[in-house]
Amino acid sequence: MSRSGSFNTNAYSVRYLVFNWWINSQSIEGNYTDIGWNLVGAGGSTTKWYTTGNVKVIIDGEQVYYNSSRFNLYNGTTVVSGTKRIYHNNDGSKQFSASAEAGIYTVAVNCRGNGSWWLDQIPRHLNSCNLYSKASYLNKLDLTWNCNPARDWTQYRLNAGAWIEAGDSVAGDNKSGNFTINNLAPNTNYNVQIRLRRKDSGLWSESNTVSMRTKDIARITTPNSNFSVNSNQSLTVKCNNPSGNQIAYFLDCPSGTRRLTSKKTTATSYTWTATQILEMLQYCKNTNSVSIKVGVITYGNSEYYDEKVGTLNVVNSNPTFSNFTYADINSKTIALTGNNQYIVKGYSNVRATISTANKAIAKNYATMSKYRFVIGESQVDVNYSNTSNVQTTINSVKSNIFTMYAIDSRGNSTFKQISPSRYIDYSAIVISKVEVVRENGIGSNTTLSFNGIIWEGSFGNVLNTITSCSYRYRETTSNTWKSGQTLLKPTQNGKNFSFEGLIKGDLNANGFDVNKSYVIEVSISDKLTTSRYEFVLGSGKPGIAITKNGIAINGMYNENIGGALQIWNGDVYIDGKKIN
Repeated sequence: MSRSGSFNTNAYSVRYLVFNWWINSQSIEGNYTDIGWNLVGAGGSTTKWYTTGNVKVIIDGEQVYYNSSRFNLYNGTTVVSGTKRIYHNNDGSKQFSASAEAGIYTVAVNCRGNGSWWLDQIPRHLNSCNLYSKASYLNKLDLTWNCNPARDWTQYRLNAGAWIEAGDSVAGDNKSGNFTINNLAPNTNYNVQIRLRRKDSGLWSESNTVSMRTKDIARITTPNSNFSVNSNQSLTVKCNNPSGNQIAYFLDCPSGTRRLTSKKTTATSYTWTATQILEMLQYCKNTNSVSIKVGVITYGNSEYYDEKVGTLNVVNSNPTFSNFTYADINSKTIALTGNNQYIVKGYSNVRATISTANKAIAKNYATMSKYRFVIGESQVDVNYSNTSNVQTTINSVKSNIFTMYAIDSRGNSTFKQISPSRYIDYSAIVISKVEVVRENGIGSNTTLSFNGIIWEGSFGNVLNTITSCSYRYRETTSNTWKSGQTLLKPTQNGKNFSFEGLIKGDLNANGFDVNKSYVIEVSISDKLTTSRYEFVLGSGKPGIAITKNGIAINGMYNENIGGALQIWNGDVYIDGKKIN
């Protein structure tokens, strides 16, 4: 081992460099050595210099100095000096190397040297660190240890967890001792490890791992984990009790909330009655299953528990519910049917009523929550009442099956269904084809034609018929509608109807201005509904109008202008003069 050292580079013309190093300090805790070093000129005269450059020094793989400039160097002159921290291996050993080079008299490097040394080893860990089991108990373990050389601190850990002060009893030479680990769980495997701090280095060494098991308590054999019991069943619990200590059985519902505990006994079985199990439903008023726990307590210096968690299922607990009534409350459909028990598809508004006499009643500690009224794809919920009638309404019903669900706090339900005394399968008027056509495609006289289908049937009081048919119009550039003045009287043949005829417009009986386009809306009503259809009537302006007197372009021939050729909107007339 070395605490200092040096090496010389090769010489050029008797000139060379000397590298020196020495230990400044060592850190046991940090596992490193701090050295001092320098590079000194050697050879030749102390009064005569020589030029040197491209000097480089590497220590322990790190370049610590480099100078490419040329400088004058005398024998005995220090080129550079410094310090270097050198980290040791995990075992405290360390060999390091150093090298130096320079260009003496020349720019090119021509002198080189290197050396390698073992530093003094730094004390590290214990040479030996051994752990042994001694004895196990219900809730503690006894262990012994020995080591070499001496230690000054002992810690242990369980199952690779955090390190804990051991509180051990130690021999006078600090090379052996014993300790106890308390407050452990019964019948549990523990992996125990210690670490000892070496007295001279302060470094920790870890021992072998020792596996030990504490003594067992009473354990349940029946039922198994994840068991299931219905609310109308009894539940028997069995266990083994190797210690022979007194035990007691318990029942938690929900799991973790103690409800029942037996007296202390040594019996290895116990039965919770069906009545006791049913009473547990008071603790699960809002669910159809609840986590339930059965267990056994072993009494000793402490109370030790073994338990199984399962599920208590609510059965035979749907609410009782007898009936409800309904009525159509749409005055328009009632006027047509003459009976609020008749339902018109798509238009009747059905109100359901649950009287206090027919109210739903919850079972087995549940409470009533609400009613749900369902017709087809429509549904509505309404709060439960214990003291008054409950009503709810679905508008525009589209099914002949009315269903009322009575729903309790657990979500359990009982339903009743009603069908109306008469279900009228009405459908609104359908206009299948509408055409609005100018005379010859360009004239002002306009013909409207359409056809369609009407539901032909009786509502009860009233036979369905067409009650009105009309039209209105507006210019496409306007939002203002004008009422049509022509009376529309469709021809009906069974469920089919049709119409065709001239209609009046803004030119009255002459129809619609050919220079304008219009939106025309046809409305047709029966006893219950109105259907509408819009159609665009284009302008009647022709691209070219040919008459015996001349030709008009982009409009009708203007007699006031006259002549053989016209483009009167953009002027240009010819015979009628005005040429642009």
